[in-house]
Amino acid sequence: MEEYRKGKNCKIYEGSFIFPNVSLGNNVTVFPGGVIGRAPVSSGATIRRLDVDKVLPVSIGDNCVIGSNAVIYMDVKIGKNSMICDTACIREGCRIGDSVVIAMGVTINYNTKIGDRVKVMDNTHLTGNMIVEDDVFIGMLVTTANDNGMGRNVPKRAKDWLGKGPTIRRFATIGQGACILPSVDIGEDSIVGANSVVTKNVGPRTVVMGIPAKFVRNLFDHEIR
Repeated sequence: MEEYRKGKNCKIYEGSFIFPNVSLGNNVTVFPGGVIGRAPVSSGATIRRLDVDKVLPVSIGDNCVIGSNAVIYMDVKIGKNSMICDTACIREGCRIGDSVVIAMGVTINYNTKIGDRVKVMDNTHLTGNMIVEDDVFIGMLVTTANDNGMGRNVPKRAKDWLGKGPTIRRFATIGQGACILPSVDIGEDSIVGANSVVTKNVGPRTVVMGIPAKFVRNLFDHEIR
């Protein structure tokens, strides 16, 4: 089998599997069970139509760490100094910036863009077609969605289905257990309280919380960054 490409001083543990479409930067570590470059093969039960005939590249930047049993699909780019922790899964089409932490058990669906210095904590799910800008913090057990139909009326929209996930702006903070619904915009520097259900846009520099999440107050200047 054709060899993948790797830079200097990489440490690839026995038991990991790296496909030939993968390029690793310098000083990359891949722990046992890590899989990089997996094709998004479907059984036909999914709504999205996938072209698995094209083998698209994966790029992992310098000094990255890929944890045990993490799975990274093809057509993924990860910047330098980022950590993809144990059992995390990143689907095809994702772009992840520099100095990002994707914690244990996090799942990131297709075509999601994550900026620099983002932290996504344990067992969170980031949906497909989502944007997370720079310096965002997302707590544990957060869920996001890109489909208000919840699987209903699938035959009518299967051909052109393009569910849109939330957009989380710079320096926003999402408390643990929050649920963010499709297409919602979370404003810059805003705070979403723990266990909130966000059904509509959140303004910049505001605090929201509750079910459904409601405006609580504006942030003071000294509370921002």
